[in-house]
Amino acid sequence: MTTEGESEMTTTAVRPSSRRMPEWSERFEREVLTHLDRLYAGARWMTSDGAAAEDLVQRAVERALRDFHPARPESAVRVWLFGHLVGAWFDAEPLHPGAPGRVRPTVPATADEVILGAKDALTPIVRITLYLVDVEEFDYREVAAVTEVTPGIVESRVRRAHERLSDRLAAWLRDAATGGE
Repeated sequence: MTTEGESEMTTTAVRPSSRRMPEWSERFEREVLTHLDRLYAGARWMTSDGAAAEDLVQRAVERALRDFHPARPESAVRVWLFGHLVGAWFDAEPLHPGAPGRVRPTVPATADEVILGAKDALTPIVRITLYLVDVEEFDYREVAAVTEVTPGIVESRVRRAHERLSDRLAAWLRDAATGGE
């Protein structure tokens, strides 16, 4: 599903020519490319920009293609694939050294805008951690494997992110109740 301003990822954007793909290409398409929409959604959480998210997904799938092996077990494909997404983001880290994402300059009119603004203010690694736990429903061990930190750090990131989101929403509700005084 796409929203206004987003483009839909297509498998043709990441599919190499059939001459270069070995006989296991169908398995790669079946196991990996079926997750492109979820991968793109995660990249959007990390980058807050459609074009940057598409570039990130492209790099992640290229990494996954290089790393794909026919003897690789079919279980935990999403965890493995999101690991490539985070790895691709870290590969480009000098381009954006952990700085918070785009912060919305306008006063939010709805609770959704408050949450989106608070989410955008989180660092990309915290955004993807929160996304994997809250949206993709990965457990802390899986997120730890993706982000290459301990489960305790994942738990701490999620707790702090939830606190930040909650604090921003509570402040907005207080301001709305008092007329912004």
